[in-house]
Amino acid sequence: MKGIWRHIPNWITASRLLFAAGFLLLLLLARARATAGASVPPATQWRLLWGFVLFVVAGLTDIIDGPLARRWRVTSSFGRRFDPFVDKILIGGGFILLALYGPSVSGIAWWMVIVILAREILVTLLRQISESQGQQFAATWAGKLKMFLQSFAIGTVIIYIAYHQEKTWAVIFRDTTIWLALAATVLSALIYLPRMKRICFGRPASPQSDQRQAS
Repeated sequence: MKGIWRHIPNWITASRLLFAAGFLLLLLLARARATAGASVPPATQWRLLWGFVLFVVAGLTDIIDGPLARRWRVTSSFGRRFDPFVDKILIGGGFILLALYGPSVSGIAWWMVIVILAREILVTLLRQISESQGQQFAATWAGKLKMFLQSFAIGTVIIYIAYHQEKTWAVIFRDTTIWLALAATVLSALIYLPRMKRICFGRPASPQSDQRQAS
């Protein structure tokens, strides 16, 4: 793949940052009118709905860019580094803003956000150390599962706040998705521990193929 087409995967990755910024802005604008146990005004519902749409679109670009780059054999250092960076803004920023709504509204407490952010900091440091040693830092199945469940939890919480706060089943479903996402976050961190030992104590790993990173 030559010419302008070879840059399409990177453009898709970069566009996700714009979608993420719009999503976070809409979450922030909707926060003031979202209160526990009450229906939110229509204008706030629309902000949350459009925020949800931007979040889904951002997630779709994350699914497309990496496989497209590998299929066209145009993987790049930009893609490997920028892709997980944008994922952290999208997911980390989403959980932070939803925590600002308060646990009574979103079901997300600050200690949950700390656990999620601590895992991301750990993996980011391991990635930097690994790549500084010339090793590729490929994603694990647990990391991909974590990303899916975290994304599903954020989407569920947004729809819950906008439309279903007064329904008991919705509260149960909301809390279940949050706890599943949290469990996957902890599990994915634990799975990285053997890799951390290998990286930090200088035991070289077998080289990984050049590919986009997933969280």
